[in-house]
Amino acid sequence: MMKLVILCCASALLFSCTTTPKPETRLQKLNDVGVVALFDETLPVKYVGTNKNANKEMSANISSWSLNQSVAAEIQNGLKDKNKKVFALNVDPVVIKTGKETGAQLKDIYLGNRYQALQEYLGTEAEKQGAKYLFVVHPTSLESYTNYRAGFGFFCQSTANIKGDLQGYTLVRAQLWNVKTKELEASVNITPEDLSFNTGKTCAEALKLGPDKVATLYKEQMLELAKKSADLVLIRTGLQN
Repeated sequence: MMKLVILCCASALLFSCTTTPKPETRLQKLNDVGVVALFDETLPVKYVGTNKNANKEMSANISSWSLNQSVAAEIQNGLKDKNKKVFALNVDPVVIKTGKETGAQLKDIYLGNRYQALQEYLGTEAEKQGAKYLFVVHPTSLESYTNYRAGFGFFCQSTANIKGDLQGYTLVRAQLWNVKTKELEASVNITPEDLSFNTGKTCAEALKLGPDKVATLYKEQMLELAKKSADLVLIRTGLQN
């Protein structure tokens, strides 16, 4: 009789374990994803010297790089590999530029989001275009990286004893939004500590080249950095192994 009771209990336990549904993962529920990247068509190149007079901040024109399309395409390809429906969100570049400039000019923002208008525009367009989720990849600033300009760029710092090494870096934030509920499903930062590369050029050598020449010389490395940042975004948001 005791053996029968034990057998029944064991069977009941096994049955309950095998029929309890597992929680749906973020990747499993994700589908119909719109993707957009919001980087400028200029690349910051910043030098920090031994005094304020030695500090230089410039930018290179990279409008021909199609950086936004490259980053968005990498995100899309990663999700397509997981058999997800995904597409590039179609946005008006004029509206995006105006939204970014307006938000950056706002001061004394204690509550809310200085880019709220831009965020609402993206959400509206995502809904119009049939997205259930929206992936937004954009430049960001962090207190722990005050010397670095937001986005992708170059940075070099020299001291009295060190000539410095020009570095290509990443300072990016990615956000995954639920279009219907307007809830933020995931947010991750990619920093210079995560992804960067040294060019081997001293600050003085790079300064002589100028920002456009620097960008041209290291275009492939920077685009590879952008690709890796997109891959890391998918991993950190739990959408890629």
